[in-house]
Amino acid sequence: MAKTQNANKANAVPDDISRAILAAHRIALAGHVTPDADCLGSMGALALGLKDLGKSVRVAMPAGSVSRRLSYLTDLFDLQPATTSQLQACDLLIGLDTAKDRRLNIDGKLDALPGIPVLNVDHHATNTRFGKWNWVDPQASSVCELVVDLVAALGCPLTPTMATLLYAGIHGDTQGFSLGNTSTKSLAAAHALAASGARIPEVCEKLQRSHSRSEFDLLKVIYGNARVSADGRLAWSTASHEEITAAGCVAEDIDNQVEIPRSVEGIRVAILFTEGVPGKIRMNFRGERGAAVLELAREFGGGGHPTSAGAILDGSIAAVTEQVLAKARAFVAELSR
Repeated sequence: MAKTQNANKANAVPDDISRAILAAHRIALAGHVTPDADCLGSMGALALGLKDLGKSVRVAMPAGSVSRRLSYLTDLFDLQPATTSQLQACDLLIGLDTAKDRRLNIDGKLDALPGIPVLNVDHHATNTRFGKWNWVDPQASSVCELVVDLVAALGCPLTPTMATLLYAGIHGDTQGFSLGNTSTKSLAAAHALAASGARIPEVCEKLQRSHSRSEFDLLKVIYGNARVSADGRLAWSTASHEEITAAGCVAEDIDNQVEIPRSVEGIRVAILFTEGVPGKIRMNFRGERGAAVLELAREFGGGGHPTSAGAILDGSIAAVTEQVLAKARAFVAELSR
């Protein structure tokens, strides 16, 4: 597979990426399983931009993929999920915000789309470069930040709806520009999106202040189960399948609740253990003040970003929590104060 190199200029779109997209006629878009705001925002904005260029666009989105809260974003670009036969009729697949091909949110994964070349646009440090073309920039705050430059390179007019979708993704992945991945580039992109009509108060309300009663009940579970280590540097919480369903939620509703243990003053590492599917324990790792939790996630077959990573293990939530916390305590003990 070709290994497209990043240009020296931050976020500059490699020429072969633009050429591949402009040469295609029927384009499929796919993000990662359990899509977040960055994934949905980049898919939505690119879908609208490509349609403006006269491209036929299909979006892979299996039923039940999107949480209620983030369905706001799919409504903005009027998502019509594609059938497998519609995806198979495409001559290019663009994977967005997805580090590994097995994480693509496609029924049957790439085996279901034989012969279709893949263009991979991502910002995960652990990206496997699974595309024929690969534009991977781990320095970017989000894929939406990259897509701001991509739609400009393609000559797509940036509409207020596209700007709103892209702003939502940058806002989501930087936690409202509060994380270490916030950069002059991400702030400049947000400024450009605001100037293009991004509906910023709407985005903030929908992403931060629009919990349903069931989502609010799940937050209470996460708060109630939160624990902090004796040294105050490791915090975690759990939600079993029974607790998630009792709150009226499903696996797709597990999003950024890891921010609850992460919010404890003085912690270096936060972990959220959730059992959205019985026997499958998803772990969200977050590092504060440069704690490289990606190293920890990799011990369990996971991946992600240096300070924001994840993994999934089979087992009971009690057993997995005990196993991972043992490693996490050792990891935190090695961190400088």
